[in-house]
Order: sequence, then C-alpha cells, then structure tokens
Amino acid sequence: MIKDPPIVVLTGVLCVFFWMVAYVAIIHRGFRDKTYGMPLAALGANLSWEAIYSFFLDPMGDHIHALSIPCFFMDLVIAWQVFKYGSRERTATPFARKYFKALFCAAVAIAFPLVYLAFYEFHDPLGEYTGFGINFMMSFLFVAMLTRREGVAGQSLYVAVSKWLGTLFAYIATALTVTTSKSHPMPDSLWSFVTGTVTSTSYPLTPLISVLYLVVFLVDLLYIALLYARLKESGISPWRRF
Repeated sequence: MIKDPPIVVLTGVLCVFFWMVAYVAIIHRGFRDKTYGMPLAALGANLSWEAIYSFFLDPMGDHIHALSIPCFFMDLVIAWQVFKYGSRERTATPFARKYFKALFCAAVAIAFPLVYLAFYEFHDPLGEYTGFGINFMMSFLFVAMLTRREGVAGQSLYVAVSKWLGTLFAYIATALTVTTSKSHPMPDSLWSFVTGTVTSTSYPLTPLISVLYLVVFLVDLLYIALLYARLKESGISPWRRF
C-alpha cells in the first residue's frame, strides 16, 4: 500500500525509470559490443541489493519494492553477459580471464551477506545507507572502467546520464520524505525544501547520506564528461550511440 505523498511516489518512480533506462542501455551495448557494461564489484553489490530489497526485505511493501523486481531481472541479464563475455576482457590479467566466472561468483557471494547484514546493522529499512553506499562505489568504478579500457565498449552516454538522473531522483525522493507528509504533501517553497534537506540529521536523510550523494553526483558528472570526450576522440556521435 502506498503511504507516501504523491510527489514522493512520483520522484521514486522516476528514479527507478531512469535506472531501468540505464540497465537497458547497458544490456543493449553489451550485446552490440560483446562485452559487459557494469564493473564486477558494482554488479555484485547491485544485484545483491535488488535481490534483498525485492524479495527479502518487506517484499511488495511499497511501489519501490515492487519496481525493484524488474530491475533485479535486468541485472540478471547483465550478469549473464559477464559470464558470456567477461573472459574476453583484454585489459584483465591472464589469471582474471581464466577464472573470470569464479571471480564474479565470489563477488556476489561476498556482496550478498555484507549488503544483507548492512540493512539490519545500520537500521536501514528504506535502503538509504546501502543504496547510496553502493552508488558511491559504483560511480568510481565506472570511471575506473572507462580509463582502463582503450575504447568505449559497453558504455554510452545514455547509461551515464540515466544513472546520474536515477540517483538524483533517488536523493530528491529521500529529501521529500523529510520535507513533506500526508497532511502537508508539498514543501512550502523551494527554499524550505532546500533548507529542510540540508539541515536534516535523522534517518532517512542523515549528513552521511547527503555527503555520499554529493560525491556520487560529482563523480557521475565527471564520468559523463570523460565518456563524452572519449566518444568524440573516437569519432563517435555521442547521442547517436545508445
């Protein structure tokens, strides 16, 4: 049952929508380029988060829990691409290419209990600490993947921008949960929304979560700029490459 004000629901749905666009673009580029488009550690953590949030932590508890289910299955397709194409990764060491599948399975096996326990030990029923923490790691890993690979295989601006927008709307939705209520469904003004967001000190919007998001916001912009420059250097039209 939806308990949040409509504006919180809308921004939450937009968050999931843009993440789905990012997943579709990753899958599309993966098949086109015969590679994978999400770093292994990021995929292991992300797959674990969506499995736990969809099926173990209050399943179908609200619209975000329900919408996490198709995201989980999209992540499974990306994981299948890792199994199919991962051993061909030219920048990997001979050891990593040989044991690529085992290394990915190990990444998931390590990530799942860590993420599961983090939900409970950080008292994180809404997935704020875990979600933004994984995003923090993922943002740096996307930049590392781009700089490690010689070209732009598995990557596109649609992935980069959609990931950035998805996380932006996740933060806005979280901020709206502390600046609105069922009896007060909209902030009084943009200023009251901003000040309420910045001064919030309690869950689900703590100073740590705000700092995590600020770093994600900036590193995602860096990734967009670096990828755009790499595409232009390669003679590829950035917005025609989905």
